[in-house]
Order: sequence, then structure tokens, then C-alpha cells
Amino acid sequence: MCTLRQKRCSLLELLILAILISEGNLHGYALYKRIMEITRMRWKPSIGTIYRLLNNMAGRGLISKNVENRKHSYSITPKGLEYFTENSKIPLIRKAGVLATILKAYFTIAGEKSIVITDDLKERLRILNNILEEHRDLIE
Repeated sequence: MCTLRQKRCSLLELLILAILISEGNLHGYALYKRIMEITRMRWKPSIGTIYRLLNNMAGRGLISKNVENRKHSYSITPKGLEYFTENSKIPLIRKAGVLATILKAYFTIAGEKSIVITDDLKERLRILNNILEEHRDLIE
């Protein structure tokens, strides 16, 4: 049986793999900082959790750990790419549906009530829109 904590770790694994796919090799602390930026610190796993998970993922062959000058950097492996591809579909489908429903309702209310959309939300929606535009050929 999967606990909430295990689900979060699974989501955290997918996030780490996604960051490594998008940005290439990173040190553990750089990964931690990116997670904080992406989540706007709403979900803050401890640095210890990150390093334990990185070691676990390296042990399972999802990422490789490279040591240089006592610093560890991490990169995704072919097995990690396969794991990401197989395990990201269901969360994407679920979260995309939830996000679409919430956005539609929010914009409906915003239009009726003259709600100001925050700069932070605008920035994130622009990023999302750019990603969708960049990969429109895969969607249509």
C-alpha cells in the first residue's frame, strides 16, 4: 500500500528527473534550490530528504552520481528516462485535468468580479503557455 509520504517521494522523484532532463547535470544543493523555486516554497522537502532520495535513485540506476572535488553532481540515466516516461503520464493526466478545471473557474470569476491576476500567476501561465506552444505539434 502506498502512503502519502511515498506518493510525495514519487512526485519528488519525477520532479528531480524532470529538472535533470531540462537542465542537465546538477549538484544536490542546486537541485534543492530549483525545487524551492519551482514550488515557490509551498512544498519544502528537507535537504536531507533530497540527498537520501538522490542516493536511493542512484542506487536504483535512475540517476548517476559523479564526484569531483568532493562535490556530487547528478545526471539522468537511460533507465531514469524510461522511468520518467512511464511514471509521469498518470500524474500529468490527473493534474492537467484539475488545473484546467480550476483555471477555467478562476478566470470565470475573475472576469465577473474584476479580480486582479497576480504577477506570479501571470508569469507561471506564460511559462506554461510557452511550453505548450513550443510542443504544439505533439498535442495536435
